[in-house]
Amino acid sequence: MSARERKAEWRRVFETPAPPAYSSDMLARALAYRLQEKASGSLSKADLRRIAAIGSSRESAASPSPSLRPGTWLSRTWHGESHLVIVLENGFEYRDERYSSLSAVAKKITGAAWSGPRFFGLSSPRLSKLGITANG
Repeated sequence: MSARERKAEWRRVFETPAPPAYSSDMLARALAYRLQEKASGSLSKADLRRIAAIGSSRESAASPSPSLRPGTWLSRTWHGESHLVIVLENGFEYRDERYSSLSAVAKKITGAAWSGPRFFGLSSPRLSKLGITANG
């Protein structure tokens, strides 16, 4: 579907005048979930309670940022080019160079100051409003 078709499908499926300001990919994922939910049913009340409990316990956690283990690969497509980063014990490796922070890597890729965790999708204001974190 084109972006225009996805927006039209969103309005039809969710019966709203306009879709939220999500990326085209996020709209496609939300639509797919909603259509699966209509076909197969939604989560049980017990599952919803468990999810709410997990969300509550995470809100009270001291560190909301995800912990990255050495050896983890992060990827991001920027202007049609894939960029891969490896998490090291003390920093990050990108194209055979070491960086002290993800923000330094993001700046190398974009040429502008970015929050590294946000650039690589580890944090998002939009998801935070929904209570979703990169921790799972």
